[in-house]
Amino acid sequence: MHQNPDIEASELNGELLLFNGTTNKFFVMNRTAAFVWERIKQLTSEQELAAGLCQSFTGTTEEEALLDVRETLKNMRELGLLLEQ
Repeated sequence: MHQNPDIEASELNGELLLFNGTTNKFFVMNRTAAFVWERIKQLTSEQELAAGLCQSFTGTTEEEALLDVRETLKNMRELGLLLEQ
């Protein structure tokens, strides 16, 4: 999967704001979603994303991180932010 090229991203007050110009919808990403959004620019696996989350955020187990990554990716696909390759 990859980022939808119609999505524009901008940091605003420490949060990541995404805008889909096709649907005129804005999305505010929490820290986990923003992390996934930035990392998904490169080909990476769910496990690599989870490991990166554990390194970047203290107090998160790899199992929790993997669940968060899977849920975040699912939501991003449903919202049209990510496209299948």
